[in-house]
Amino acid sequence: MILSPAKQPIFILDSLPKEIIYTIFDYFWAHDILYSFLDSSAYINSIILTYHNYHVNFKSILKRLFDLVCCSIRSNQITSLILSDDNETPCQSKIYFSLFPIEEFINLRAIRLSDIENGNRTSFTNIHQLKYLNYFETDTLSHLWMIETIPKLKRLIVNKFSDHDYNQENSLCAISFFYLRNLTLPYCSYNQLRQILRSAPKLTSLNISLIISDCTGIDYFAEQHQEVPLIINKLTISIHTFTRTISRLLFERFLSRMPYLQQLELNVISGGSSNLLEGNQWELFIQKYLPLLFAFNFKFKIINIDRNNYHTENILTQFRSSFWLNRNPAWYVTYDINDFILYTIPRFAPHTIKHSLLSISPHSTTLPAAQYFTYYNQINELELDANEKSSYQYTNVQRLILSITKIDENILDLSKVEFLCVKSISWSLKKLLRIIKTSMIRLYHLKIDFSFSLLELSDSDSLAQIRILDLSEFIYSCKKEDYDLSTVFPYVERLTIRITSLLQMFYLIDRLMHLSSGSFHITNDSDNTKELSTESDLHKWFTEKTKRLRKNNSFTYRLDSQSDFWIHLWMSSEIERPKKVFYNYLIFI
Repeated sequence: MILSPAKQPIFILDSLPKEIIYTIFDYFWAHDILYSFLDSSAYINSIILTYHNYHVNFKSILKRLFDLVCCSIRSNQITSLILSDDNETPCQSKIYFSLFPIEEFINLRAIRLSDIENGNRTSFTNIHQLKYLNYFETDTLSHLWMIETIPKLKRLIVNKFSDHDYNQENSLCAISFFYLRNLTLPYCSYNQLRQILRSAPKLTSLNISLIISDCTGIDYFAEQHQEVPLIINKLTISIHTFTRTISRLLFERFLSRMPYLQQLELNVISGGSSNLLEGNQWELFIQKYLPLLFAFNFKFKIINIDRNNYHTENILTQFRSSFWLNRNPAWYVTYDINDFILYTIPRFAPHTIKHSLLSISPHSTTLPAAQYFTYYNQINELELDANEKSSYQYTNVQRLILSITKIDENILDLSKVEFLCVKSISWSLKKLLRIIKTSMIRLYHLKIDFSFSLLELSDSDSLAQIRILDLSEFIYSCKKEDYDLSTVFPYVERLTIRITSLLQMFYLIDRLMHLSSGSFHITNDSDNTKELSTESDLHKWFTEKTKRLRKNNSFTYRLDSQSDFWIHLWMSSEIERPKKVFYNYLIFI
C-alpha cells in the first residue's frame, strides 16, 4: 500500500493501467492470479473479470484452487488449458466439462491432456468446433481422433507410447499436417516418417522415436526422398533397432537434405555401428551439409566394437579438434568404456546417480578438469548409498535418497533439497526431522520407505513445510495409544499411505484438514472392501462416515481394485483461503 496526496492508502496496482496488469497476468497460471490478486481491490477485480488470456493448469491442482477457478473464470476467457485425470485429481475432466462444455471455449488455442479417463470420450466430441485451436498435447495416440478435423494445427505433441497404441498407428493418416510446425511422437514407423515429411512442408521442429525391426526399415529411414530440401531447423531422433546396425552413413544420407538444421540430437539406443565414433568424419559432414548447425548432441550405444581400432584415447582424440572445442558452448564428449556409450555433455550427463558410482576419469572425456563441476552440476537426484569421501560437491540436488544413516553435508547443499526418500530402517526419525527442520528449508515432499510407529515421533516438533507425504510402506494404526499423524504433518495436502481398514481412511480425512489428494492402499480389510462393489457405495460411505465430506460434498474419487485395493480421493480443504498481505512493491524473479 502507498499513501495518496490526501494521505489515503492506495493499493499500488490500482495506479497502473489495465494493459500493464494484463501483461503481468500473462506470466501467471490462472489459479495463481486468483489466489494472489482476487479481492485485493475493486479495480483489480474488474480487470480479472475482463482479462481474456487465462492459462489454466489443472495438473495436480488442489481441489480448492480448482473450485476457485471454476467459480471465477468463464470458458471464453481461457486460451490454454491443461487437464488431468490422474490419481491426484480423479474425474477432473468430466467434472470440468459438465460445468463448461468444450464448445464454449471459443478462444482456446492450446490444450494438453494427461491420463484422461477412457470413459470420458463424449466430453471431447465437439472439440472440432474450436476454430482457434492450433496446439494439441496428449499422452496417447488414442486421442488423435479429436484433431482429425482441425485443419490448422501448428503443434502436436504425444508424450507417451503404450501397448494399446499399436492399434492407433493409422490415426496419424487422418490428420492434416499442412500447417504443422512442431511435431513430437513417442513412436513412429519409417513409413509414417516418410508420410509426415511429405505432408508437412512447414515443419521446422521434429522430435520422434523410431523402432526399426527389419533391414528394410533402416534403408527406408535413410532414403526419405524429397523434391526440395526440408526446412527443419530442430531435429531430435531416437532409434532402436533389432536387426542391422545403425551407421553414421545412414544418418548422413538422411540429414543431407536438411541444410537449415540448427539444433540436432541423435540417440541410438541400441545397434550403433563403430563408425558413429569417428569424430573426424562427423566434422567433415557437418561442415559440408549442415553449415547452420550450432547445437549437436548425441548418445550412441555401440555394439560389436573393434577394440583394436577403437579404444578410448583413439576415440576422444578425434573430438579434441578446434571444430569441437573452439565454439561457445563447446561440444564436449564422454566415452563410457564399460557400456560402450559415447555421449555429449552436459546434455547426456546423468541427472540421477548413486554416490558410490560417480567418478570421472580424465581419459574418458574431452571436458577439461577445471570444468568437471559442469558434470556434477547436472545431477539433481542423488542416492547416498555409501559413506565415501569426495573431493567434489553436488550443488543442485533437489531429490535426495538416503540408503545410509549418515549425511555428509560437505558433499551436497541440503538447502536445495525438495524431495527426500528415506530407505534405511536404521534412521532415528527424531534425528531425521531435526535435520529436515534445520537444514532442508525447501523440502516439501517426504517419502519414508519403511514401516515405523508414530510413537517414535511423540515428542517431535511439527513439520509445517511438508505438503506431500508418502508412507506407502507404512502400516498405519489409529489406536488411542498411537500418535496423531496430523500433529507431526499438519499441512499435508497430498498423501499416499498404506492402511489396514476403511475406518482409518475416514479418520485421516477428518484429521488432516489441508488434505486435497489422498491415495489409500487398504490391506487386511476384506470384509468392508467386499461391500464396495460400486463407486456409488463408496460415495455413500464417505458421506456417512466422515464429518468433513458430509459437510462439503465437493469431492471425487476413483476405486482401483484390479490388483490391490486402492482408493484415490480429491477433495476441498477444510481450511479457508488465508488472508493475503500486500506490500508496496512487487519482485519478479
